[in-house]
Amino acid sequence: MSRLRPRALSLLPCVLLLTACDLSSPVVVKPQPGAALLLPCVDPPLVANPDTASDNDIALERVRMAEAYLACKEKQAGLAKWVRGQ
Repeated sequence: MSRLRPRALSLLPCVLLLTACDLSSPVVVKPQPGAALLLPCVDPPLVANPDTASDNDIALERVRMAEAYLACKEKQAGLAKWVRGQ
């Protein structure tokens, strides 16, 4: 009988934990957007003087503007998706 008592006492915390988990109700956590979604879009730097800039500088400016536009569009789509709850 003395061997059975320590075993029963050692199982008691496990039983209490299992019953506590069974009685708890699930908590629904609504996902929040990342901080980057809430920041405004940033325009890349423009050529200082378009009249004196080389063709390569102007082409590079256009590429940077297109990349910034696409990144902003993607970010805004992510924010819109979060607002709609998808």
